[in-house]
Amino acid sequence: MTHSLPLSFPVLPSLRRLVQIACLLPLAAGPTLAQSPSAVESFTGEAGPRTDPGAIGVAPDGSVRWHGPLAPYAADLARAGLSFDVNVYDFFYANPSAGLRPGQLSHSTYYLLSLDADLERLAGIKGGLFHFTQLFIGARWNNRNMDGDVGDSTVGYQPTFNRDFARLSTLTYEQRLLDDRLSVEVGRTHPNRYYALPPCQSAASCFQDILQINAGLTSPLYGVWGGNVAFKVSPESYVQAGAFAVTGRANFSSGYDWGTEPLNGVVTLAEIGRATTFATDLYPGRVALTGFYNTADHEDNFRTVFGRSKGLNPSDPVLQRSGTSGVILTGSQVVWRADGGGDAANLNPTSIQAYTSLAYAPDPTIPIRWNAFAGLTLQAPDQSRPLDRYGIKVNWQRIAADYALFLGDANLISGGRGGAYSRDKLVFEANAHLALGEGIFFEPVVQYLVNGNSYWNPFTPNRSKDGFYVGATLIVPLGSILGLAPG
Repeated sequence: MTHSLPLSFPVLPSLRRLVQIACLLPLAAGPTLAQSPSAVESFTGEAGPRTDPGAIGVAPDGSVRWHGPLAPYAADLARAGLSFDVNVYDFFYANPSAGLRPGQLSHSTYYLLSLDADLERLAGIKGGLFHFTQLFIGARWNNRNMDGDVGDSTVGYQPTFNRDFARLSTLTYEQRLLDDRLSVEVGRTHPNRYYALPPCQSAASCFQDILQINAGLTSPLYGVWGGNVAFKVSPESYVQAGAFAVTGRANFSSGYDWGTEPLNGVVTLAEIGRATTFATDLYPGRVALTGFYNTADHEDNFRTVFGRSKGLNPSDPVLQRSGTSGVILTGSQVVWRADGGGDAANLNPTSIQAYTSLAYAPDPTIPIRWNAFAGLTLQAPDQSRPLDRYGIKVNWQRIAADYALFLGDANLISGGRGGAYSRDKLVFEANAHLALGEGIFFEPVVQYLVNGNSYWNPFTPNRSKDGFYVGATLIVPLGSILGLAPG
């Protein structure tokens, strides 16, 4: 990275939004990441495994699910227990007037190649599933410097420097028991596949900072060793718990260099939740309560080992703190529908969904103390385009008091005017999720930042400027277009 990180383990911002697409698009019947999350996917909004019998052959309405030149071969393989998919995510972002160095651009494209294997069909292992996803990264420019140019910990999408072209994302074995009510999954995976799934639609901006920064999660498609256990208490309710490695310098790893990766600690998470969809509820909603504890050491917000300001004394060893925790409440609720609930068969009614996420960190030695956002989404405003979404959102964040002092000191010693940064920040946002046909979606987002910080580049003479940030994401389900996956 080209800037100093406030933590002793890397907290990579780049792909954290990308994997969250998996919880958004199924609600719009669009493309999804071909990964199986857990036994709770049917009501957390993530896609289930492609080997699910309901995803093979024909849809419930009798229509054929497979289209494209590879359809005959892929359908036969899926019936035998092997399912494949390819998804492409193209990101373009810019900060015309916001951040530390306005006027920068960034672009990158992510290709996800996935395989799900039904081991009951292949080897007679009832409830056994194998999941594999390989990430390829291309068409990159300024993905090394954009986070330092913007600096802020919340606004938009700020890509990590992905050193390598390829990275292992998922390699897990999952065992389902008790009529699929219990799922145990272990291997190379990531907490973002299971926990605090975002309630809003934009891949560029719907994320919970406390999970990424305080909990120390790596980029979501950079798999780490871990395991998760999930149990369906009822068709609408679940509990789950998991433990995952905190791995330093993840963006300098291929994902296959096992045994040589640094292990900084372990992050454990637990969650209880309940959710419904339009298929089961006229006014569906979702609520989840998530807690985490990270055993890894992290830098003190303000002090060196000598008790001096780390901002004014950057050559001093920084005081290390052990462990940190936090709690996150996430919720969404459909509050209005144009038909008043009269058309129960319509799974994409014209409706308004309200959503929120509130996170708190009790540890005063970690940068973020509070992070909250709330918004509204107008769903299917035109019934001739049932998959379109339009949204507005506001995000509020409060950083620790001594961390605000550190940012001011780091700015001063770097040649800036110094002075503590504001503890409170706001980001106002408008976004959309637009269907282009063939399962392709386009997601533009516009944000206005107020009182931004220099989290990703603290030692700079520049002060963060209020202003606009814009982004666009193009999502292409290449697998279903070619007939490799159902669509």
